[in-house]
Amino acid sequence: MNPLVARFESREDAAAQLAEALRAYRGQHPLILAVPKGGVAVGRGLADALEGDLDVMLVSKLTGPDNAVAAIGAVTENGWTYAVERPAGGQPDPIHFAQERLAKLDLLRQQCAIYTSHRARLDPRGRVVILVDDGICTGATMMAAIHTVRRQQPARLVCAVPIGAPKGLAVVRACADEVVCLRAAGTDPDIHHAYQRFPQVDDAEVRALLWRDIESRHAEAIGARALADGLPVGIACDGTRLHGVLDAPGNPAGLVLMVHASGGGDHAVRNQYVARKLNARGLATLLVDLIGPREPMRAEKRQDIAMLAGRLRAVMQAVPGYVRTRLRLPALPVGCFGTGTAAAVALKLAGEAGTDLRTLVLAAGRVDLADADTLGKVAVPTLLVVGAGDPEGIRINDLAFASLRCPRQLRLVVGEGRVFEEPAAIEELAALAGGWFSQLLADGRMAVM
Repeated sequence: MNPLVARFESREDAAAQLAEALRAYRGQHPLILAVPKGGVAVGRGLADALEGDLDVMLVSKLTGPDNAVAAIGAVTENGWTYAVERPAGGQPDPIHFAQERLAKLDLLRQQCAIYTSHRARLDPRGRVVILVDDGICTGATMMAAIHTVRRQQPARLVCAVPIGAPKGLAVVRACADEVVCLRAAGTDPDIHHAYQRFPQVDDAEVRALLWRDIESRHAEAIGARALADGLPVGIACDGTRLHGVLDAPGNPAGLVLMVHASGGGDHAVRNQYVARKLNARGLATLLVDLIGPREPMRAEKRQDIAMLAGRLRAVMQAVPGYVRTRLRLPALPVGCFGTGTAAAVALKLAGEAGTDLRTLVLAAGRVDLADADTLGKVAVPTLLVVGAGDPEGIRINDLAFASLRCPRQLRLVVGEGRVFEEPAAIEELAALAGGWFSQLLADGRMAVM
């Protein structure tokens, strides 16, 4: 690359500069369609600056057998395929091309499930659409994207990239209504050198960036109506950003924090199922993983009860704001459903003076990670649930039950596993939790020891 060409500090910096170049579209509510994965980081900043919507354009480049960088074509999620023009005799092997296309279609199907399972896709019809990536080399992926979006009849189709190779840009200019490129690259492989920081973007980050769009777009409109698919929320604490999902029926009687500490990115299927059952009983739920999916040393952090308690405390502090702004209610009584290590974290918070927690349900919990002093301070009614096929779990919950001084119950759920893997066991767990929270949050009655 020409050393005189200015570099971008990051994709976020590039997005800010692109937004300035595209400022004429602010106020037109443009739809930003970003090519994963790096393009979504650029698209996020662009959508925020232009007050538009963000969605993904699922397209993948096809590469040759001897070069994993240079594109020989591209394919979109609906199967439309673009082939890069080559000199006579330079066309790729048709067998490899077909195999590569099928492999990338499979990848796109996986990305679709990961990125869009929580949200409806946005319709480009009649809108200003801005296609975004973090750079253009051959133009193959952008050409495939343009073809797909053009068939959906946008009012105007703009291609915007921070940097592009001249040949690729020339191809794209022939098909887009407008092309905005801030920097010209000398050669195709120089794209990444335009950035001082050019980290890999993983699936969890793409999903989080898209969730932010839903959060801002629906914050005012959602009100107190039922949240059909859940509303993503973000909680900043301890140098990281925790992601949660808020779900509520109309006029909920209380709110249950569904917490775990896995760092897996998505919320545990078991917790999602229990949350749905609680919603059906008239309770709001907020699912939160206390460990971010990209955090280093996640295994060590799962055992750091003090650190995790600080994060749960931050979540608790954010709850009143969500109740007021998202559910349009003055206040709700709050309970906590904790699993695994998060059970010990919930006990620690419940034992603090002035806690706002009304009650706990701890399922397959590592209650042995809470010391006797912590257990003795817990004053809120607590339900311990453990699998009947988990002798070690029964032992540690028996010990915790003996140390607790609050109104409490210990219930066994029939099943072979220790984490309620069988459908019948999960169903029974949901029924126990639903009955307990309905009694303690909705009716306010104390549990019987």
